[in-house]
Amino acid sequence: METVILIRHGEAEHMVSDLTGGWSQTPLTEKGRAQVRALATRLEKDLEGVDYAFYCSDLKRAHQTADIIAEAVGREPIPSRELREFNNGVAAGRAKEEVAHLYRPPSESIMDWQPYPEAETWRRFYRRITAFMDEVHAEEDRPTLIVSHGGTIVNLVAWWIRLEEAGLSYTTFHTSPASLSVLNVTPLNERAVERLNDTAHLHKLGQVPRLPLEAKPQSAP
Repeated sequence: METVILIRHGEAEHMVSDLTGGWSQTPLTEKGRAQVRALATRLEKDLEGVDYAFYCSDLKRAHQTADIIAEAVGREPIPSRELREFNNGVAAGRAKEEVAHLYRPPSESIMDWQPYPEAETWRRFYRRITAFMDEVHAEEDRPTLIVSHGGTIVNLVAWWIRLEEAGLSYTTFHTSPASLSVLNVTPLNERAVERLNDTAHLHKLGQVPRLPLEAKPQSAP
């Protein structure tokens, strides 16, 4: 497997409401569906004639994203529980306000922080993803398309570049809804992040993410 294409699901209901994310079974919003349709049109062209594997998280928002892509590319995804987002335990499917009293602030080491009762730690999350990818890597000798979540993609990229757990405590990779990231191998056998958080297909929707900068008031002349 020399190329991995990572897709984050489109905008989901919990992203525009007071619901928690994680293992919550929230569907895509109409905006999210439009985002994914734009992405699917792009993938239909880019993947034409390519033999590739196709996996997705089995959480509703990711599976719906994969289904929209499947209609365009003519290939069915293989859903997997192992590709789910961070397991947020008792907070899954509940309003943030409802579980605020159960929230535990970040602690050291961050890899072993458990934000809610019955939640994963990031270490367990990372090991879940890397174990799955080790199996896929051993089985697949072709490009692999994966539809999943923001947190899952952090761990997928970390697995690809062989980032150790200690380093992951201080590292993350931000991706936007319906974004595209590509991991590949160079002629020198280096594992490369060829692109990260590519949202060019969203230009026509006027939904390109803004730079995460805050405007500061100008001083008087």
